[in-house]
Order: sequence, then structure tokens, then C-alpha cells
Amino acid sequence: MKSQMNTDELKLEESEQQAVSGEQFKVEDQNFKTENRQKNIFRSSMSDSFWLAGCAVITAIAAFLRFFWLELKPFHHDEGVNGFFLTNLFREGIYKYDPTNYHGPDLYYFALAFSKIFGLNTFSVRSSVAIFGVLTVVLAFCLKRYIGAVGSLTAALFLALSPGMVYVSRYFIHEMSFVFFSFGIVVGVLYFIEKRKAGIFAVATMSLLLLVCFLPTAINLASLVGTENVVLLWVARIGAFFVEAVLVFLIMRVLVAWKSGTPIYLMLASASAILLFATKETAFITIGTMLIAVLCVWLWRKIYRGAFREPIENEIEPVELNWRTFRSRLGNWSNLFLIFAAVSIVFAYVGVLFFSSFFTYAEGVPAAFKAYAFWTKTGTGDHTQNGFWGYLWWGMKIEAPIMILAAVGTVIAFAKARHRFAMFAGLWAFGLFAAYSIIPYKTPWLALSFLLPMCFCAGYSINELIASRHFRVRILGGVLAVTAIAVLGYQTYDLNFQRYDDDQMPYVYAHTKREFLNLIKNIEFYAEKSGRGKDASIEVVSPDYWSMPWYLRDYPKAVFHGTLIDTSTAEIIVGSEKQISSFSQRYGANYRYAGIYPLRPGVELYLLVRKDLADPNTRDIQKIEVKAP
Repeated sequence: MKSQMNTDELKLEESEQQAVSGEQFKVEDQNFKTENRQKNIFRSSMSDSFWLAGCAVITAIAAFLRFFWLELKPFHHDEGVNGFFLTNLFREGIYKYDPTNYHGPDLYYFALAFSKIFGLNTFSVRSSVAIFGVLTVVLAFCLKRYIGAVGSLTAALFLALSPGMVYVSRYFIHEMSFVFFSFGIVVGVLYFIEKRKAGIFAVATMSLLLLVCFLPTAINLASLVGTENVVLLWVARIGAFFVEAVLVFLIMRVLVAWKSGTPIYLMLASASAILLFATKETAFITIGTMLIAVLCVWLWRKIYRGAFREPIENEIEPVELNWRTFRSRLGNWSNLFLIFAAVSIVFAYVGVLFFSSFFTYAEGVPAAFKAYAFWTKTGTGDHTQNGFWGYLWWGMKIEAPIMILAAVGTVIAFAKARHRFAMFAGLWAFGLFAAYSIIPYKTPWLALSFLLPMCFCAGYSINELIASRHFRVRILGGVLAVTAIAVLGYQTYDLNFQRYDDDQMPYVYAHTKREFLNLIKNIEFYAEKSGRGKDASIEVVSPDYWSMPWYLRDYPKAVFHGTLIDTSTAEIIVGSEKQISSFSQRYGANYRYAGIYPLRPGVELYLLVRKDLADPNTRDIQKIEVKAP
């Protein structure tokens, strides 16, 4: 009995020791987990700090390259035409969309906002484009969870440094906003699938969009008080804007409460889509390529599953990017109907708003549909004479790091078949590349449409190489990244700040020569010398003169005839080398030759000034029958 008790006591003691030991183990394990979690939090914090620092540095680089010395490059022919439309809108409040004239209306209204704030000048109008270049880089940070943190930062840096992206961002033409809105569609759809709640930037962007949409009504209501009393008019405007702001606030409260605001992402994607169409008629090519890319990703995964193995589910993307996930985010049928209605209303309203010139030109809406018949005709001629391989030659000459790494990234994506976004980006990039190569009509800036997704693929390739389990592959990824950044950095500097008017360079397409600005300076000099200043009479008889109207926009008596006229009183005449044989007879008695200036390759302009204004270094017109050196 005693023995039995001793045995029981021993077991109890052992049990208590085990319990104590177990509790101690639990505590130690908990301490280990806590310590490990703290380490992870520390690492995450450091990672977040590095991420935010990288985002800030890349954004600063993008902004510097796009805004620094923005007036350096003289206006291109196309910029001059866009500047003419903008000047009319700025001064007279008139813009009428014409499908035969240089693309969509939104560029002019974006530039109008900048011009109202900063004045009608070269810096302000180009800034309205440069800002889209910077925002395109910023949007690339949204891809962190789709191509990896390293991939996202690298893609953003490639976008920031791309010679073409920088060059066209410093141009007052439609391409950069077109690139931004095409990216906006993709990000809007991705975030609708991923997010459970609308973020602050989505809410702010939607609020801004609503303010712009309701602005015409607010202005029209304010104008009912009349324009005689300026103080009363401004009070009415402020009151109308306040009412508009309250209305926007109430609408946003409803939207944010609806499915936690996630439909806002699809509404922003819809707005991006219609603004894409309101930018350029080639929008249907971009959207069509995106849809085909989505289908091909689904098809490739089916083929991969049957021919090889079940694709390993990805470790990057936060959700499965497929129809099943998208459909589940739409919710039940009533929610689906409401989302479809909201998206359709945004698409239709924003489209009518811009094409009708903010409800002042109803004919602009049907004209938007007529544009495609016109532009299908313009797509049949290759003005650059570079043929089918034009974009390949241009790209390999100045964007080679991006194109090569994009090809590598696309191959990796399809070989793994698990990163759906990377596969989509590859198909989007090379699908557009193929489409624009097949279409006879070619201009260098069209390449930006496929260069955008190529940067995503290039960033993805660096991410995958650096994340490899093999040390040598990681080293290779780092070397390729550094080499690509160095090459792109040099080429960006060379193209944008040195050879920006050299027609041997890609993206430099019939560009205005830098010496043209000397012509403008001399016109201003002789106008001031005449004593009439901005009221000086300037007769431009050359048939080639764009972008001169932009630089002479403040000279009301600058007339662009495009053909020879008889005059003896105008202070200044600008003619073409093609008209030299007629100069002596028409202008020899009253004018002297003051200089020759290149406009663009193959076009030379001659400056003639009235004899009473002529300097000693001017010549008799009879002595310029042969082109002056």
C-alpha cells in the first residue's frame, strides 16, 4: 500500500514537473514567437521605409526630368497646332471638336486649367502634359503586389528614365495622357478585384472627377446673375461652387458606403476608358489588345495545365486574377446591375462632357463617332518611310534595355504560367507592338503605348531574377538592372537635353530646329525697335510656318498668309527659300534681308525687315538669290 502511494506521489510529482515544464515551454515558445514577430515587424518596417524612400526618389527623378528646362525644346509643328486651338479656347472660350483635326478634346481642357493658373506660356502648357508623365510613374507603384516590390520599383524607374517617355512628356501633344489613361483602366480593374475598401486616393480622385463634371452647371447657374456686376458675379460663382461641393460630398458618402466604396475603382476605370477615347481615336486598338490579352492568359493556363502540369499558384498577386474573382466582387445580381449602371453613366456623362466642349457644342458628340471613319484612312500611309520594322529599329536604338528585359520577363511569365498580370502585360505589350507594326501609319510617339507595359515586364524580369534561389542568377539580375538604368539614363540625357532636334534620333520626327528660336528673338527685337512693340505688323508669307503662331500669339497684327502678298508698310516679313526668286521684285524696294533660319529639316525661313529698321549687317534682297551660308 505504501509502495503504491509512493508510486502515485511520484507520478503526481512528475506530472506537476511536466506541467511546469510545459508551461515554461509555452512561455519560452511565446517569447520566441513574440521576438520573431518583433524581428519581422522590424524587417517589415525597414522594408516599408526602403519602399517609401524608393518611391520618393523615383518620383523626384521623374519630375526633374520632365519639368526641368521645359522650354528648352522649341515647339513642334503639332504642338503649334495644339497651341492654336488652346489659345482660342483660353481667350475666346471656344473649342469645337472636329474629328479631322488632331485628335480629342481633353488635352486642351487640361492645358486650359494650367494656363488659367500659370498663364498662357510654353512652360504651363507643357506642364499639363508633364504631370501625366509623372503620374504614370507613380501609378507603377500600384503594381507592387502583382510584379513584386523590386519589380514595381524597377518598372517605375524604367518609366521615369525611358528616353521616349521623357521626350514625349515634354511635348504638348496627346500621347502622354493617352498612356496614363490606358494605365488607369488597368489599375482601376486590378484594385476593384483586390481591395475590400476604397482607398483615400481613389476617393479623392473620384471627388475631383465629380467636381469637374458638375462645374459647367455651376458656372451656368452663376452666369444667370449677369456679368455687369463683377462682385455679384463672383459671389454667385462662389455660392454655386459651394452648392456643387456639398452635392459631391453627399454623392461620395453614398459611394463610400456602397460595398465599402469598391465600385469607385470600376467607375474610375470607366472614366479612364472614355478619357482614352477623348484623347485619341487609337483607343480602340489599346482596349482591344487588352481584352485579347486577358483571353490569351486564360487560354495559355489551360494549355499549360494540359501539356505540362498544374500551374503553381503565385506568391506575388494578392488575389487570383480571373473571372471567378471578378464576378464575386460584383456581388449579387442587384449589385451587378447597379455597378453596371454607375459605370455606364460615368462613361456616357464624361464622354458627352468633353466631346460637347462642356455642353457648348452639341455637334461634337456625333462627331466623335465619325472620327473613326476618318482615321482609318490616315492609317494607310507611312509618313516616316520606316516600314514594318520601324518600331523595332527605333526601340533597339534607344529603348533596347527595356525591350530586351521585357522579352525576358514575358518568357519567364509564360514559362511559370502563374503570374497572370505579368503574362497579361507581356501580351498587352507585344500585342500592341505587333498591331502598330502592321499598321502602315507610323509616328515615333505611338511606341509609348506598348512601351508602357514593356516597362512592367522589364521590371518583372528583374524581380524574378533577383528573387532566384541561385546566387549567380541574382547577381545577373542586379547587373542587368544597373546596366539598364545607366544606359537609359545616358540616352535620356542625350536625347532630351542635347540632341532633341537631331532628326537622326528616334522620337525626333520633323522637329523644329533650335535656331528657329533665334528667328523669334529677332522678330521681337525688330518689333520693339519699330516703336510699335506687340502692335508691329508681321506678314508671314511662307507656306510653312507652324509652330510660329504659338510664339507670335501676343502679336495681333501677325498674319499668316501662307503665300506671297504685296506690302510696303509691314515692319517684318517672313518668307521661305522657295520664294526667293520673287523677293527682289516684290520687296526689294522697301526691305532688307536680315537672316536665314531653319524651321525643320528641309525648310528654311528668311527674315526681311523694313529698310528704316534695318541694321548695318543686313543685306540687299538682290544679294540673296542664292541661299545665304
